Amino acid sequence: MKYLNICRFVGLTLILGTCYPRGAMAAYEDVGVGARVSGLGHAYTAVADDAYSVYYNPAGLGTLERPELGTTYSKLLTGLSDGSNPSNSFIAYAHPLDGGRRGTFGAGWNYFTVGGLYRESQLLASYSRGLFARTQPGKYYLGGTLKYLNRSVGGTAEAANGISNTGVALGTPDPVLQGPSKGNLDADLGFLMRVKPRWTVGLMIQHLMEPNVGFAETDKLGRNIKLGGAYKTPFSTLTGDVRLQAAPDGSTDKIFAVGAEKWLPTLLHGSFGVRGALSTGSRDFRQLAFGLSYKISRMQFDYGFALPIGGLTSTSGSHRLGLTMRFGRPRQAEAAFSEAILENLRDLAAVGTPDFRYQLEDLALYKRTAIDEFLRQAKLDATSGRYADASDKLSQALSLKPKDTRLQQSLERMTIVAEVFPILKDFSTDAAQAAIYEGALDFVAGDPKSSLRKLAYAESLSPTDERIDRLAKAVEAKTGVVREGPAVAEAGRAPTMGAEKVVGGTMALMEVALRERDFERVVKLADQVLELDPSNALAYKRLGAAHYALKRNPEALKALRSAYRLETEPDSRKQLKGYLDALTSLIERGKRQAAPETKAPEPKASGLTPIEIERLYEAGVDFYAQGKLSEAAATFRRIIEAEPNNTSARRALDRVQSEIISGGDKK
Repeated sequence: MKYLNICRFVGLTLILGTCYPRGAMAAYEDVGVGARVSGLGHAYTAVADDAYSVYYNPAGLGTLERPELGTTYSKLLTGLSDGSNPSNSFIAYAHPLDGGRRGTFGAGWNYFTVGGLYRESQLLASYSRGLFARTQPGKYYLGGTLKYLNRSVGGTAEAANGISNTGVALGTPDPVLQGPSKGNLDADLGFLMRVKPRWTVGLMIQHLMEPNVGFAETDKLGRNIKLGGAYKTPFSTLTGDVRLQAAPDGSTDKIFAVGAEKWLPTLLHGSFGVRGALSTGSRDFRQLAFGLSYKISRMQFDYGFALPIGGLTSTSGSHRLGLTMRFGRPRQAEAAFSEAILENLRDLAAVGTPDFRYQLEDLALYKRTAIDEFLRQAKLDATSGRYADASDKLSQALSLKPKDTRLQQSLERMTIVAEVFPILKDFSTDAAQAAIYEGALDFVAGDPKSSLRKLAYAESLSPTDERIDRLAKAVEAKTGVVREGPAVAEAGRAPTMGAEKVVGGTMALMEVALRERDFERVVKLADQVLELDPSNALAYKRLGAAHYALKRNPEALKALRSAYRLETEPDSRKQLKGYLDALTSLIERGKRQAAPETKAPEPKASGLTPIEIERLYEAGVDFYAQGKLSEAAATFRRIIEAEPNNTSARRALDRVQSEIISGGDKK
């Protein structure tokens, strides 16, 4: 066995020994994988906020809200005198489930090679999820990575010329080094805790299973332990790591690394990042690192450079290039918007200079963009039942426009809802949650009477849920509107018996389906309501809206006629009469167009000039923007009467009529 040990030493240890500044190292030395992380001195255990967490701390995957793809190519320790060419390639993908609420899966591939002489590869599969999500959301994360390791040796002079026990060259290939390879399973475990909003700590245990990767003899990988802390703002990061790594002689190397990162956002043209780090540790290990980044939209380009200043110094350092792609929109709107504006205010040019004027113009545009984005995200969260998230978005928008009273009122109402129901998950399938969902949205929209009626539905369907009564009382206290009618006649509760309970729940589900534009489901639910309550005018209206959206105009007309017969309120009857006239006209026009023997009448002279038609169209658009759908429809009809071939007006009229029938007129 002696010649095997000699060959192993010559063929492997010397090769690996040329690659690292601390002398001969064990297999799977942690040389790092990311360009951005390299610029931070690999002090990433408590940062772990992108796809590279698959390698550095899988717990960090749980903080992601949208899919990410990251890849880096590295030229390690360039300029070594022995001509070796160590390099590393890495690619990782992270995919959050339901915006990260159900955890995040990650996968990666890591490949290290010294020319064609020696190769190491790792296949990684990770999963992470937040802990105690109900009581302490966003604070604790636990993650793990399962790895398949494989290492192999290529052709070397030693492999082609075996050595005997006496040290004599045999002139024949060495049986041990003829393309040997070794594979085994391994695992990493990570933990991340958000101590405060900007402070995080992380723990990573690498090579948890201490796998044997030796070719002919036992060669176990020792466990590495990393402990880190980080302070993060939207534009800066301070981070530090303590790494306890297993050394080849069985001892433990101690490495300390600190890094800093600063992002320099421009208002409209992406962000630039700079970073630097210093590392020191056992066996004269010292290293400087720095990095640069450019981020725009969903793409980020990174460069990292590391230079050893202790141990092995006959090298021009390691160079890494990386690319990160993010897909979709984050669940949380970019909280950096408001802070970006404040930060840029500090860097404005002198007042009165041309640069100052240009910066203010950019700042105003950026601010409007930020507010619009926060409001869009708040609406998305609210209509998805995430009221706590929606409240956070409205708060961010209000911080940029603090004197907006309507925004202030919306935030106050949304906060009231979020304090009782931070999130509703099953409102599309659970009738009680559907009624709560609709009641909450009506309250935020400023319709407390409708909100209380729907909360009464919810209370009848789930009489043991005290939160519903608490929200109803909060709505009453905020608006001064009091629950009324038989729904609260007994002990403040809605009826809990008979068909009325079923009708209430089904109506709530129908409203949700209509909001989600699931019109076939609206038809089905409306039929169920009308089977139990044939005199329900609102159900007929919703049925008519769904049929119209599905282009079933005769069925829509029939349903709206039934609603008109049952409606008792004069204003609603007048509105329904307008819908019926418009729909009847639409059906008759369709019949005339479908009849081949009927010759279309010649267009009459409109008597309106093109400028007058254009002004009418603009007026119709203004009415639509103000929510005055009936006036908008009348304006577009006047254009069509004057100019029947005006396709823009016809399309606008169709859209307005669709919203009118769906009950969207705000007049």
